[in-house]
Amino acid sequence: MRPIGPAALLLATVAVPTPSLAQAAPPPPAAGEAAADAPAAAEEPGDVVVTALRRQSTVQTTPVAISALGEDQLSRLGATTIADVIRQVPGLQLTESDSGRTRVSIRGVQASGESTVGLYYGETPLTGPSGTNSDPAGNTPNLNLFDVERVEVLRGPQGTLYGSGSMGGTLRVLFNQPNPTAYAGTVELQASSTRDGGIGYVAKGALNVPLVADRLALRVVGYRERQPGFVDYTLLDRRDTNRATLEGGRAILAYTPSDAVTLTATALLQTQDIAGTSQYSSALGPYRADFQIFQPWHDKLQLYNGVGRFDLGFATLIASASWYRWDVESTNDNNAAFASVVSGARWCPLYTRVALGVPVTSCTAAQRSAYQAYARSKAPFGAYQPRYVRNFLQEARLGSNGTGPLTYTVGLFHEDRFDRVDTLPFAGDPITGGQRDPVDDLGGRNILTSVEQTAFFGELGYRLFAPLTLTVGLRHFDYTKTVGGAYLGYNFTNGQEPRAYEETTANAKGWVKKFNAELRLTRDLLVYGNAAQGFRPGGANNIPNLPAQYLVYRPDSLWNYELGAKTSWFGRRLTLNLAVYRTDWDEVQTSVSTLQQGGGNFNFIYNLAGVRVEGVELEASARPLRHLTLSGSVNYNDARLTSDQVDSTGFITAPGRSGDVLTYVPRATAAAGIDYAPPIDDRFNGLFRLDYTYTGRMTTELRESNAFYRRIGDYSIVNARVGIEGQGFGAYVFASNLFDENGLNRVASATGTPDYYVSTRPRTIGVNVRQSF
Repeated sequence: MRPIGPAALLLATVAVPTPSLAQAAPPPPAAGEAAADAPAAAEEPGDVVVTALRRQSTVQTTPVAISALGEDQLSRLGATTIADVIRQVPGLQLTESDSGRTRVSIRGVQASGESTVGLYYGETPLTGPSGTNSDPAGNTPNLNLFDVERVEVLRGPQGTLYGSGSMGGTLRVLFNQPNPTAYAGTVELQASSTRDGGIGYVAKGALNVPLVADRLALRVVGYRERQPGFVDYTLLDRRDTNRATLEGGRAILAYTPSDAVTLTATALLQTQDIAGTSQYSSALGPYRADFQIFQPWHDKLQLYNGVGRFDLGFATLIASASWYRWDVESTNDNNAAFASVVSGARWCPLYTRVALGVPVTSCTAAQRSAYQAYARSKAPFGAYQPRYVRNFLQEARLGSNGTGPLTYTVGLFHEDRFDRVDTLPFAGDPITGGQRDPVDDLGGRNILTSVEQTAFFGELGYRLFAPLTLTVGLRHFDYTKTVGGAYLGYNFTNGQEPRAYEETTANAKGWVKKFNAELRLTRDLLVYGNAAQGFRPGGANNIPNLPAQYLVYRPDSLWNYELGAKTSWFGRRLTLNLAVYRTDWDEVQTSVSTLQQGGGNFNFIYNLAGVRVEGVELEASARPLRHLTLSGSVNYNDARLTSDQVDSTGFITAPGRSGDVLTYVPRATAAAGIDYAPPIDDRFNGLFRLDYTYTGRMTTELRESNAFYRRIGDYSIVNARVGIEGQGFGAYVFASNLFDENGLNRVASATGTPDYYVSTRPRTIGVNVRQSF
């Protein structure tokens, strides 16, 4: 592996970091959060007030592995979406398979199926549409981070407080709340240019309006952002096809009728339009693609949430209800996937029997030639997929108040989720890259999925004596998942035959457990041990020609064992945190393929081998001088199979063997930052900021003998920002990916075609102006 290089210079200065800057005073609890007996303010660099354990504490006083980025830190990073903060948090990974399709994971706990990371916007956990492959984790919402109070990332299972989607960890985005005491607002403008690409811009605004003094306030946010494209289609003569436009807003209304009651209502709407794919051909070189089907992506998310917070004196009651709907429309180029199927005439007998009326079990040379002529007449192959998910979620929890030795949180959670995907395979127009006119439907299908889940949960902590606190957590889950679908016609390129609607149901119930010991040896030294369980619901597959034994897949679960220390040094001018962990993951839900065994051109979910993850995280933040802050982080993560992936029927491809490293999990990641803000005069400070991130080597397949095995990763990105700020004003010049590193983070491979890559965005330079009032 290539040496980390510039990181060594930065990390040698500070050791290595939590990426959050100090916050002088605690914010009021976010909607739905209760204050408790934790310290009221962050007192050192690298610390920030958080509410991750459903009570107010700070990063340095919370006995779990947690990172937090406050609003100032997000602004100075130039972070607009979750993708911009990924490398600032050790072990946090975002894998992009194509424009609009991203998968988030923590500490190598990454797999197809239900999400392994609970992604919360305020009180609402967001789950993407399942799609045809029962893989909602493959779609991560790309919500804008403007006017966000902070982002919290909890690493390791958080199932007792946050549910089934948090088996690897939880990521929380907390919005700024309305303030009933004063008018306030922010305006931000930005223009940028991407090398080998287009022009981008940002226009954002936020306004806080007190409606009734000290009682009622409204906060509204609006934004529009154009992200430059940089991939060109050579055959369709289109440039900068992966340009994206995000626009949306939110409104939050908060009413405080008394000191003991707060009612908050949130409405959020965002649309995202991506003109085409970010993939490009390895044969043509960087940022050039020879796709024959144009691949736009459009999604629309609307979310509504209401929260009531009631201070009962001895405890605080939180009640939350959310409803959201997420619509996605995408088009895929399927030529690479179907090339080997057509050339091998796999479905010639079906075509000959149905289309030509000749019953055969195997084709003659003439019949094969006729089939291949038919199939090629339909090229280029595309597929249009409209899909949506709607979800209604309710939660109520009671959290203790006071400063006694006993703390507790107990609650009830209910989810009612439904999603649908329709697939229309079509014969494409080689000139426009779209559908032919009239539409030539090659045989569509639809899949409907419903999930109903109820859970009871709680955590109980007791301080045995001054330095030692023990915590026990439990969650009982009970879910039913039903998957059904219909095949709407013959498809002679994948073997589909018409089938009336059929459905399969999977259900399970059980317990999730957590045990935590916190030992506060001194004011500056916290040691903790944690054993926590995580789980994901099972489900059902719905694809053509799938044998009965593969229809239902079981839940998977894991145990994570962790030891950590949080320390402060030199009068709290330096923080240094360490965590060592091991995760044992059983019956992992795995995406497997039928392609090479003749079952059809499909992927589906199946329980196969176990996984063990072992790793270490080191974080640090230091303020050696008054206006200088240094930060950084390092994560080493070894994620491997603990048994062979075995399928005795031979129907699926299951190539993994014990000891194989998990795909798309970097062995090492690192981040480091320098933030220097010297005073210019009595009104303004300068800002000089440099951020460095390193992504270690990854593999694309489990076995080196696999024809599609590739090594990728092993790249470094440097971002720089220079400007002036003061009195709510900031003006900056920035460069993202300063040295124009082409770092590969995804490879799509198929027989008989070149590889297609997804890589880091080329160097982008721009100017940014921000004014608060």
